Formats: sequence, C-alpha cells, structure tokens
Amino acid sequence: MPKKTKIIISDTHIGAGGWVEGNRLEDFISDAEFVAWLHALVEESNREQIAMDFIINGDWIEFLQVPDVNRFEPARVYETSFYTEVAEAAALRRLQVVYEWHPGIFLGLTDFLNPGPPRRRLHILFGNHDPEIVYPGVQAQLRRLLHAEGDLADLVQIGARRLHEDGVFIEHGNAYVESVNRFSNPDAPFDPLRPGQIERPSGSSFVTHFFNHLEWQRAWVDGVHPVTTLIFYALAFEPAFALKVLKAFLEAVPGLVLDIAATPTPPGPEEPPTAREQMLEQLADPAQQAEIARRLAEDPAFAEAFAAQVQQALQEQGATPPPPEGIAQATLPLPPEERARLIAEMAQQALHDEAVAIVERTGAAVVLFGHIHERVETRLENGGLYLNTGAWVWKGDFSQQGDEVWRDLLADPDKYSEQRTLTYARIDFDEQGVMGQARLLTVGDLPAPPAPPGPQPHPSLWARLLLTFRNVFRCLFGK
Repeated sequence: MPKKTKIIISDTHIGAGGWVEGNRLEDFISDAEFVAWLHALVEESNREQIAMDFIINGDWIEFLQVPDVNRFEPARVYETSFYTEVAEAAALRRLQVVYEWHPGIFLGLTDFLNPGPPRRRLHILFGNHDPEIVYPGVQAQLRRLLHAEGDLADLVQIGARRLHEDGVFIEHGNAYVESVNRFSNPDAPFDPLRPGQIERPSGSSFVTHFFNHLEWQRAWVDGVHPVTTLIFYALAFEPAFALKVLKAFLEAVPGLVLDIAATPTPPGPEEPPTAREQMLEQLADPAQQAEIARRLAEDPAFAEAFAAQVQQALQEQGATPPPPEGIAQATLPLPPEERARLIAEMAQQALHDEAVAIVERTGAAVVLFGHIHERVETRLENGGLYLNTGAWVWKGDFSQQGDEVWRDLLADPDKYSEQRTLTYARIDFDEQGVMGQARLLTVGDLPAPPAPPGPQPHPSLWARLLLTFRNVFRCLFGK
C-alpha cells in the first residue's frame, strides 16, 4: 500500500471574479497562490509516490454573491433580483461566470486528478453558501469543467454533506452553530416546500437581500465573522451604522426554521411581543434610531443594556449559537465590544462541543470543520483532535486586539482587505495505513495580524500578470 495524504480546505468563497476590475463582492483573490500550491502538491505526490485526497469542505463557491447573468460586468452594481433565483438553471449560469473569471482554479484541480499511481482524488462537500452543488446538472457541469468524465469519473465526488474515512471526520459545520444557517434536512439541502429546489436558509436570504449591498459599500464587512459580531462591534464604535444593519437583519431573518409538518399558531392578543418585535419597534422611527445612536455613543450603561436586548433578540431568532445550559448570556452586563467577542467564542465552542460528540459517536481520531472562518487546532478532552481550516478570505481577528484596531478599521478599511491566511489541513498515513501527523499548515508566509495605519502589500506580480493575460485572452477571443 502506498503512502497516503489528505489535504483539506474550506471557505474559499470563490465569487464572480473581477476584484481588480471593480467587483467589491469578490472575496477570493488568491488564484495564483492556489494554483501554485496545487502544482507543488502534484510534484510531491509524483516524486514521493504519495496517493492524495483533496477535500474541499464547503463554501467553495460563493453562489450567494454571483449574479445570475450570461455576461458578468465586474464594476456593475447588480440589483437584488440577480441573486435570489435558486433554480438549477440559475446555478449553472452562476457556475459559468465563476469558471470564466477563475479558470486557473479549475485547471489546477484538473491537473491534480490522477488515476494513479499515485492516485489523486477530489471531494467537494457542500456548505451553506454553495448547496447548489447538489444539483445533478451542476455536478455534471463541474465534471466537464474538471475533465473528470468517463474512466476518470470516480476520481471526483461532489455534493455530500460529510466525509468519514480512515479515522477522519470532515463536515462544513453550519448544522451545529447558528440556526439561521442550517438546512431543514442537514443531509440534503433541498427546500421542503419546493421539491427539487435547493433551500436558502434565512441567513442566506439576509446575504442576498441586504448584505451584498452593504458589502458593495463597505467591502471590509465580510471579514468580520460571524455577522452578528459586526453588529456589536459597530454598536460600540459606529452606532448609527450598527442600528441600520441590525434592523435589516431582524427584518430579513423572521424566525427559526420551523417544522413544516406543524401548523404554526399565530400569537394570541394576550401574548407579550417577542424580543425581535420589541427591538424592531424601537428602530422603526428614524428619529428614535438617531436618539438611540446618540445614547450608545455617550452612555456606557445604556450601551450595555441595549446590547443585552440585541443579543436576546438575535438568540430568539437563532442568529447566534445557543448559550451554555443554565447561563443566560443576554443578561450578562457587558459592553457591546465584549459581547461581540463572547458571541464569537460561543460559535467556536459550539463546534468544539460537537467535535467531542463526534469522536464519542464515531470513534474518529480527527474531526475537521470550517464555517466559522477561524483557524483552530486543539486536542479534545476525550483524546480526539479538532481542526478548523479557517477561510481563504480576509478574516479580521479582533478577539485579542485593542479597540483602537477596530476604530482604525472603520477609519481606514482598505489596508486590511488584502490580508489573507491561506490555511489548510494535512493528514499523512504510512504504507500500512497508520495515521501519522495531522496538523494545520499555511500556503506561503503567514501574514501579520492587523496593524496600525501604514502601507500594505498588494497582489503579487505573478498574480497581476495572470490577471492581465486573462483579460487579453478575453478581449481576443470574446471570453
């Protein structure tokens, strides 16, 4: 038996492309680094005769931010209707846009595949931003784009929720954190009310109906994850902006995903208003919004009390992970920025706890998640290893930073937007199939954490040359 290696990434969020050309919704700018890394893996595999499995653990393609068009214009601000259609035909058009603007990604994956020896396979799992890959037509088109048809078809597996083999359990993780990002059926992300059509959870609807417009205006917001932490940080440092986002979020996310077999009973007149309804009532009047923003900026005690109300409303909607049993997080006296850090920690803890449960239930030695955009490498209390591969898009880590960094981000956001940590997991097995090292690694040099204002690096010369050649090719051949 040859030596074997598993390579796992997640959350690349590859969009419509055209970042250089003006698309402020494109978060993936590492095409050249990705392709060079894949080629290095192929060279190692051939040289050392190592069989490799490359696993993309969800949110590979950012379908929520790719407009449904036949010809994409990067600098155009598309209306909401271009992002809301979820039929298979729309998914195929979006996939074509991604392919035309990120051809190197698909060519690199094609070059990776090999029937062997050494055998190299590709697994693509779905996440909450790319359930479209479960469509049969999308899977067929992906196989064509990857040249994985006929005798090579078994080298590519597309559309599963999880992969569990060789003592390694891999799943995106959205099923275990915020309810607003869960599918009604976690194993098959189809809409229970529209058979054959993928489901968009309420968190995804918030992206298509509001967040895309917000990110076009402030491209840095996609680096603050989860989005609920953005609300609390902004309550501390830019209250008027925070209230705008909060109102849109509560309007777009009306409640938890309900069991469609149950008939909901409308609340009776004697029932008190929900936390969401109370919050929306406070935010309904622009003059009252302005007064709340003023008090948030001037009165720390009011800011703590208001932030507690906000967390209660968000927890009610399933927009934050549930608090630990017996602890009412919303009642804790915390300033908004501390509450933001608490919610991020709750999301991390939810996946940590699920990793423990998976080790107990399945006997897996290693559990891998993505989703929270946070790099995690920790030994679990029951002996298992939990890895989270983070994200290939910008992620602002403010958990250990001073508040001045957040103020700097709001004042000078562009200098942060090009920072990337290209994290992946690698798990090696020897000739007897015994697992050796399992760890997180980084493509290229690890960038420094957010720093005070100053010059920041731009895309490499190689990346800019690739973009130039691609644009020339498009002009010459009409692509």
